Amino acid sequence: MRFGARVLKTGIAVVLTFFLANYIGLTPALIAGIASVNALQPNVYRSLETTWNQFRGNTIGAISAIIMVLLFGSNTLIIGLTVILVLAMLLFFNLQSVSTLGVITVVAIMDVPIGEEMGTGDFLTVAATRFSLVMIGVLVSLLVNLVFIPPRYETKMYHNCFNITNDIFKWVRLEFNAVSESQVVKKDLAQLQTRVTKLETMYSWYKEERNIFKKQSFQNYRQKVLFKHLIASTRQAYNFLNRLNRHENDYYHLDEDLKNHMRLEMDELMAYHEQVFMKFTEKIKPETSEIYIETTHQYDDSLMSHFLQNYSRLTNENDKIQYENILEVITSLHEYSRSVERVDRLTNSFFSYHNDENKIDIQDETLDI
Repeated sequence: MRFGARVLKTGIAVVLTFFLANYIGLTPALIAGIASVNALQPNVYRSLETTWNQFRGNTIGAISAIIMVLLFGSNTLIIGLTVILVLAMLLFFNLQSVSTLGVITVVAIMDVPIGEEMGTGDFLTVAATRFSLVMIGVLVSLLVNLVFIPPRYETKMYHNCFNITNDIFKWVRLEFNAVSESQVVKKDLAQLQTRVTKLETMYSWYKEERNIFKKQSFQNYRQKVLFKHLIASTRQAYNFLNRLNRHENDYYHLDEDLKNHMRLEMDELMAYHEQVFMKFTEKIKPETSEIYIETTHQYDDSLMSHFLQNYSRLTNENDKIQYENILEVITSLHEYSRSVERVDRLTNSFFSYHNDENKIDIQDETLDI
């Protein structure tokens, strides 16, 4: 776990929850604090959705707890049966995502049994108080997500794509030059896979965000499509490195001219991808990447044609198997190429028209996820 905005917001939510509960005079404030920690979500849309679900789930838990105490009293066995009943009801209503707070509400209410010193009226008052404490924690978490340090997904996704692809490019160059350690590369590949997966998870949170104003909705949808394909190009770059590492021995035994062609093709693609990143921050013009690619080809034939020419001259079966394995690497390279071209076209379109509206606020940031 890294120290970031969510950690800070959790602390702010707990402080505000305790302050509000103590100011109103509701006790124990601990219940509200636990609720605020559990209710905090990674984005505003999820916070709004979760608040409504928490209200329904906690209402089910509170009503069930009150009925069970009034009918059967309160002891360990009854509390356990009530928890099972509430969890079953939450599953039935598709509210399993809020089951933790629903159970907390049940336990908080049923922990106050009716006895000689507490009548039914007093119990209902305590139950209402504890339900209110849970909802105070939920509402404070919503408020904190709305007001304090709103997530800057565009900045985070851009910088993480940039950092991850740069790390991939370093390993690709080392693999092509046969100077990498296989075990070290495999270890880094596992870390890169985790980082790309986290990046895709972050995009899923970003995709859930909704714009308050209809006027900005179209621009917001276009930005989401743009970042979707930027992340997809990062995934394809990772896939290429993974396949190159898997078939590195086959690559080393290729014809030198074919190896050079593959290196050149990938060098062009990496430069192309880097220029796409620069267009996101509007440091270069939208057309620049296309001009670069059109003027850097040094082979008359395509890489696939070159590969097939070499393959047709083979007579040894082992050599043919090695070349067939390399076909996977070339296929991955072409998939990566198409992915970068796609995000480049989208970037050109996004930044070439309606320039006043199409602004992506990417702030300086070098921290990874």
